[in-house]
Amino acid sequence: MPGRVFPLVSPRCGLYNKRGGNASPARQAGKEAEGLVSDIHFWIDVLFYAYLAIAALYLLLDNREPATTMAWLLLFILLPIVGFVIYFFLGRNWRKHPKNKQLDQEFGEKALQKYLPVLLREQRQHLLRHRKFWEQPKYKLELVKLLLRNSKAVLTVSNRVQLFHDGREKFAALLRDLAAAEAYIFMEYFIWRNDALTRRIQELLIAKARRGVRVLILIDSFGSLGLGGRYIRELRRAGVRVYKYYNFLSPLKLHTLNYRNHRKIVIIDGRIAYTGGMNMGQEYADGGRRFAFWRDAHLRLEGPVLPILQAVFAVDWYNTTHEDLFGQNYFRAIDRRPARGGRVPLQIITSGPDSHWDSIKQLYFGLITSAVRSVHIQSPYFIPDPSIQMALKTAGLRGLDVRLMITGNPDRWLPFWSATTYFGELLEAGVRVFQYRRGFLHSKTLSVDGEICSVGTANMDLRSFSLNYELNTLIYDATLAQEVKRQFLRDQVGAREITLDSYRRLQPLTRLGHSLARLLAPLL
Repeated sequence: MPGRVFPLVSPRCGLYNKRGGNASPARQAGKEAEGLVSDIHFWIDVLFYAYLAIAALYLLLDNREPATTMAWLLLFILLPIVGFVIYFFLGRNWRKHPKNKQLDQEFGEKALQKYLPVLLREQRQHLLRHRKFWEQPKYKLELVKLLLRNSKAVLTVSNRVQLFHDGREKFAALLRDLAAAEAYIFMEYFIWRNDALTRRIQELLIAKARRGVRVLILIDSFGSLGLGGRYIRELRRAGVRVYKYYNFLSPLKLHTLNYRNHRKIVIIDGRIAYTGGMNMGQEYADGGRRFAFWRDAHLRLEGPVLPILQAVFAVDWYNTTHEDLFGQNYFRAIDRRPARGGRVPLQIITSGPDSHWDSIKQLYFGLITSAVRSVHIQSPYFIPDPSIQMALKTAGLRGLDVRLMITGNPDRWLPFWSATTYFGELLEAGVRVFQYRRGFLHSKTLSVDGEICSVGTANMDLRSFSLNYELNTLIYDATLAQEVKRQFLRDQVGAREITLDSYRRLQPLTRLGHSLARLLAPLL
C-alpha cells in the first residue's frame, strides 16, 4: 500500500523503513536505550531468582520446621539480599553445621565426671528406696530417664527449695545471702539494669570484693545493652570480674548474635543458689515505670543440686573467658551434703542452640502428654511449635483440666498478637486461656496433676526452645507443685478469660493483623 511504512528490526536493533533508509538518530537511540533497559531487567530477574534458589537451598539444608522455613523465605522476598544477610547472622541453624560450632557445652560434662558417679549413685539409691512414689504415676520415672538422657540432668534429692512469687521477697533474701558471702559469688543474668535496686547490689558486691570475696558476673550482650559502661567500670575497679556472655560484637562471633543467654543463676559459696525467671532490675521487684505489678517465679536452692548449677555457670564462664573454674578450689569446697530439712528431688535441665536435643521443649511436651488430671501453664509469651500445640489440644480433648495464662499487658506487641492466633484451636479442644491484667506476668511455670512442677527461664515459645540458652528446674514435690497451682488460681482472679465466643467476635482486620504477626513468629 503506497505511503505505508513497515518498520523492520535488524539483529542489531537497527530500524529500516520501506525504502531502506535508516530511522532518525533520536528514534534509534531511544530504541537502543529501551533494549538496554530490557536487558538489565532480564538480568536482574535472573539474579533475583538465582538468589532465591541459593537462599532456599540454605534454608532446606537447615531442616527447620516448615513454618520457620516459609517465614524466612518471605523475608528473603521482601528484603532481597538484606534478608539473606540477616538470616546468615541471626537465623542460621548453626547446630546443623558442626564445623562452625564454637561453643563447647561438652566441657562441663567432662569436668564434672568426678562428681557424676556420686550423684548417679544417690539417684539410684533414692529411686530404689522410693520405688512406689516413682511408679505411681509411672510417668515420673519416665521423665527422670528422659531428662537424664537428653540433657544429662541427674536427679538430686534432699534439696531444700524456697519458691518466690514476688520479687520484693526474692531480692530481700538475695541481699541477705550476698551480705553473708565469705568466699565467692557467681552471678549470671540475661538483663541487668542500672537502677536503684541494682546500684544497691553494686555497692554490696564492691564491698564484698574489697574484703576478698571473689565476684564473677556474666551478663547477656543483648539483654544488658542498656547497662552503662560506668556501672561496669566501677565494679571492675573494685576487683569484680564482669563479662558479656560470648561477646557477639567480635567479628568472628557475629553469627551468634541471635543466640542469647537467657539464664538467671546466682551461686554463693557453693551453699546457696538462685534461679528462675527474675532478672536483675527494679521492675522485677515492683513493676517499674511501665507496670503496676510484676508477677514472676524464682527459686532459692540448697543441697546436692549445687554442683550442677555451679557447673552450668562454669561452662558459660569458660565459653566466654576460657578460664577453667573446675580446676580451682570452687568445686573442692562445694557443699554436696543434704540441706538441713531438705527432702525435695529435682533435676536441672539446660538447653541452647548448640544442644544435641531440644531438651526443654521435650520437657514441656513430656509433662503435658503425661498428665492424667490437670495442666496449669504460665508464660508471658506463647508461640508454640506444632508438637506443643498438639500436646495441649490432645490434653484438652482427653478431658483434662488444661489452663494457659499469658500476660495481658504486653511489653512487646508482636509476640502478644501472634499468641492470639493459637487460641482458637486450643479453645475448641477445651483448653482454658487467660490473660493476666493486674500487671506484667513474667512467670514461666508448669504444674502437672499437683504432683510435679517446672520453674525456670524458658518461655513457651520458639525462641526459648531453639535460640536461647535456658535453664529449668523440674521439682518432684507435691507441696511445691500444689503451691504453683494455687498461685495460678490466685492470678486467675481478675484475669481476663478468652472464651471461644469472644475469640470468634474479633474483628476481621484485627484477626488479619494477628495473622500477619504470626508469619513473623518463627523469627521473633
